Amino acid sequence: MDFTFHLFMLSFSVSGAILTGAAVINGSVGQSITISCKYNKHYSNSPKYWCKGDNREDCVILVKTKHSRKTNSDGRITIETDNDAGEFVVRMDRLTKSDQGLYWCGIARFLWDLLSPVELNVAEDPKVSLSGSPAEEEILRKNSMYYFTWSILRWL
Repeated sequence: MDFTFHLFMLSFSVSGAILTGAAVINGSVGQSITISCKYNKHYSNSPKYWCKGDNREDCVILVKTKHSRKTNSDGRITIETDNDAGEFVVRMDRLTKSDQGLYWCGIARFLWDLLSPVELNVAEDPKVSLSGSPAEEEILRKNSMYYFTWSILRWL
């Protein structure tokens, strides 16, 4: 009978995910991203959090809530819980390159928290020129116009 119990628990943990989030999220400097973390409704009354760290033992909690919504101290990270849907959503605003790294959707429990890893990649803002200075940008713009005009005139 003990064997059957363990088999039931194994099938429950494999077939019914307890906490899941996106494996990878891509964003750009200055932009915002949203991450959805879904959980088993059994954990509706447990505190939810978003933390950053290379592994679960070193994870630093950035924002945590037991209620429906909470924003961190600098106002860039918000967590919102929807217990009816069994999910919490994390929004990170005004991304910086240093925001890149490994994050975790978390549910606080006695002894061992539930965690699901999320890798955040932050690219340079596509609006920022690779050349850098305004003078170089002007040269690039003029050269682009030159080649555009030339490509039309050569067919005439």
